[in-house]
Amino acid sequence: MCKVNTTLMGNLNDLYNLDTSKKLLAKLLNTSVPLKFGEGKVATVAEKEIVSKKIALLINDEQCNLLLRGLRKSTVKKTLISKLNSNDSLYDGLFLVGDKAKNFLRESESIPHPMKLIGSLGVETAQWIFDCYGKLTNGPIDLAFFRNDKNKKAFADNVKNDEELTDYYLFGLHTHNSDSLVNFVSTTSSPRVARNNEVSDKLVLFLWIPTNFMLFISLDKLRKLKSKVEGKSLPVLADSFYPEEKEFAFKGFILPHMIIGVHDLQENELILNPALLKDKVDWREEGFEIDQSNFRTFIRQTKYKRFLTLTDKLEEETVESGSQ
Repeated sequence: MCKVNTTLMGNLNDLYNLDTSKKLLAKLLNTSVPLKFGEGKVATVAEKEIVSKKIALLINDEQCNLLLRGLRKSTVKKTLISKLNSNDSLYDGLFLVGDKAKNFLRESESIPHPMKLIGSLGVETAQWIFDCYGKLTNGPIDLAFFRNDKNKKAFADNVKNDEELTDYYLFGLHTHNSDSLVNFVSTTSSPRVARNNEVSDKLVLFLWIPTNFMLFISLDKLRKLKSKVEGKSLPVLADSFYPEEKEFAFKGFILPHMIIGVHDLQENELILNPALLKDKVDWREEGFEIDQSNFRTFIRQTKYKRFLTLTDKLEEETVESGSQ
């Protein structure tokens, strides 16, 4: 069993009991926590100055959503197995391809419901959503509506080709059970939730939502969609199932372009995205400049069965068979 220093535990308790992700990141940057750009790649004084100034812009921006995602280090390593010539495939991989929904570890045909692709719409998807809510025993929505089969057709007709409404109800299912494989990746603004009282084998991912990135659902977005849902006489998801978790759910993936870095809790090191050092005028609006020229080579060496590319639209592709 891995032993964890009790002094470190106390320090982490203090850090992760801070009430916001911004306070946590500011504290990490202003303590003696080592700053690195990968395994053994310690940041220089000049590099620390560059990243500190950039991160301060995010921390001091009241409109910026700075988020956290707790990960198991061993799981990330397993997912991002690499055959590239790299001394640090864990972080090289994470900062190249980001973090993806569990669905992408499966062939689309093996997914046990109609949400085969990230943009799956249609009658079957809407009916499946209706049936899932009908099986729930409690939650912040009118479950009686979903238990009445007479409402199924009207629900499906209203939701079937509407991406906003489909994502609206999928978000509810995701916050009820994040293992439901509905193409969302969970993040939170709460340090306590991200840490979840774990230290051993634990990473906490720091990210922000670039101004021009909209592929996420949050409690604020639920509330903005309320009038549209009411206008169609559909049940309103009054809140997420666990609002105390302060969840922001990303659709399909967390792009490496928005990852600031990773806090390795067991080693108490902050590993930063090397893209922080690159010059890019509109990085806060568009995300970091990431060299993904090796993306397709790398992704074929990972455990992912499918991947997404984001241009002017989402494009989902299957990893070529036999390439692992």
